[in-house]
Amino acid sequence: MNLKRRIFENIDLSLNHHSRIHTLCGYIPQTNRSPVFIKREDELNPTAIGTKHRKYISLLPSIRQANYTTVILIGSAYSNNLLGLTQHLLNEHIEVHLFVKRPGSHELTGNRLFLNMLLPQSNIHTISPNHWNEVVEQANEFAAQLQGANRQVLVVPEGGEHPATIPGLLTLAFDIQQNQQTYNIRFSDIWTDSGTGISAIGLLLGMRLLGMTEAHLHITLIAGNEAEFFERYRRFTTWTEQWLKAEIPEAGPRVTFHTPATARSFGSINKTVQRATITIARETGILMDPIYSVKHLYTMKQILQQHPPTGPQLFIYNGGPLGLCGFQQTLAKQLRTQKD
Repeated sequence: MNLKRRIFENIDLSLNHHSRIHTLCGYIPQTNRSPVFIKREDELNPTAIGTKHRKYISLLPSIRQANYTTVILIGSAYSNNLLGLTQHLLNEHIEVHLFVKRPGSHELTGNRLFLNMLLPQSNIHTISPNHWNEVVEQANEFAAQLQGANRQVLVVPEGGEHPATIPGLLTLAFDIQQNQQTYNIRFSDIWTDSGTGISAIGLLLGMRLLGMTEAHLHITLIAGNEAEFFERYRRFTTWTEQWLKAEIPEAGPRVTFHTPATARSFGSINKTVQRATITIARETGILMDPIYSVKHLYTMKQILQQHPPTGPQLFIYNGGPLGLCGFQQTLAKQLRTQKD
């Protein structure tokens, strides 16, 4: 089986699937023995959030091939995944409906504002948090109502959990392998974050398929827990083996899960995260989203301070500056309290 050919036959080659790496200038001290590199997934697509773009490069061809005319997406009212995928679908003249968990605030900020700009209110269906465990059933019932002779409807669960995303997700491991070949380097540690965990799962499966067993994979659990991660991991493993018609090698990288070193509750932004967001911007020249990437990089820094690395490090920047939207007032207030 030619794995690379199989993957690249199932992705949209007109969409980016390669991101560069460069040394991280500032914030995390580094030595010649343990340089710190950053992988710029934020540069894949300016309208999507980082690595989530990789889900779309194989999901979109699958949607086209099946002639879906309407797609129902499930997620948070502030979801990065919903924002990125909605834009792609609208570009292809596909009708989009969202099933989102009703937020606690009525204020339109961040991704919630952008989603309301993209779609009329009639296409955004809010579900009470008390009934969120029934959202897939409700979305499927709505899809059945829409389905017709000239209307094919697809429901995509939260986070883009769908077998058609697998080829795109696997491109990340191939891309890291190419980065290593370009720089003649082997990373001793690779650091990624996890919300629904789907991108991290794709990376782990890709590393197993490619025999990338030497690197230590660190996963910062921004949301969810290990049990939820492995439950989803088992589903994706089954889907991948069914797609490839082959078993995935048992050997894989060593994996360690980390909880955020600060503001552990998902969505919380304390003063430590606010200060780190500003410090990272000033020291590295990179505008990072605070919910995921800043917590992830801050956590990596704390761990490396306690356990100095002995080899090259790779931080995967899965987010993007769009994730800063909605936090302008909070960060402006923090800036006013700081002294240059």
